[in-house]
Amino acid sequence: MNVKLRVIAEQQGGVFSRRQALASGYTPRQVRDLLGNGRWVRIRHGQYAERPDETEMPDWERIRLRHLRAIRAAMNSLRPGSVAVSHQSALVVHGLPLWGLDLELVHVTRLDGQAGGLTAGVRHHLGVLIPADLAVIDGLLVTTVPRAVVETASIVPFESGVVVADAALRRGAFTAGDLERLQGAIEFWPGGPAARAVLRFADPLSESVGESRVRVLMHQHGLPAPKLQVEFYDAEGLIGRPDFYFDAEDSVVEFDGLLKYSSGEPEVLIREKRREDRLRALGLHVVRTVWSDLSRPDQLAATIRRSLNRARPAA
Repeated sequence: MNVKLRVIAEQQGGVFSRRQALASGYTPRQVRDLLGNGRWVRIRHGQYAERPDETEMPDWERIRLRHLRAIRAAMNSLRPGSVAVSHQSALVVHGLPLWGLDLELVHVTRLDGQAGGLTAGVRHHLGVLIPADLAVIDGLLVTTVPRAVVETASIVPFESGVVVADAALRRGAFTAGDLERLQGAIEFWPGGPAARAVLRFADPLSESVGESRVRVLMHQHGLPAPKLQVEFYDAEGLIGRPDFYFDAEDSVVEFDGLLKYSSGEPEVLIREKRREDRLRALGLHVVRTVWSDLSRPDQLAATIRRSLNRARPAA
């Protein structure tokens, strides 16, 4: 890529148009050749980017990169100021978790009063956006984190909505004023009840996607609501903050994302075993869960329920 086009592309998240390539000195044949040999990739009609090296990228980074490029390509194709990136696409721009989100389409909200609908891979939503709902991120006009969370929660399953709402609250992206204003804004939305349910359930103490999912699972299976991140001490000092604590049942549930144990180093495993032994010495029953348990929700719920029932006297 020549210097002129590279400067343009860097200002647009790596994406550039055919018109910009031609204006930067490329011929139509050179554009065809670069696409044909794979050095450039077509993001959408008339919008291209250099092929990224995705070989070392985790799946979620690859998904985020591809959707960001799709957003940039869509916005380059639309009249400036006519739309704002919104819904789950805005969440991608803001760097929030993507678990469970359908990113096949780019989502925007119309600002110019034009009709909504689906056009060329872009879902155009209708909505009333005020200045407090808008932000500019890396040159893109997007809905703010609070607005994007309620937009997304109104159209995705409860579990996916909770994951992003927990993460947004944990980030400190919501103020009391945001919650009050947005609760009123979504009152008559078709997905308003779903979004309100997510906001009521969301908790900033849920520290990861996995913890949010376990919390939703327990809620949906009728288990008691646990306390989150309660600190436990013994004679040696702080033991730790288990993810979930059921005080009436003297039980804790821990979600292990495995990433921190992936090295398999003996000292790490020994330290975790020692921590668990100290919790048990306090009379607590410890249940550990991992990602694979979430693919068997009924079984995991039954395991947690057995742990809770052990503390209850027989009827």
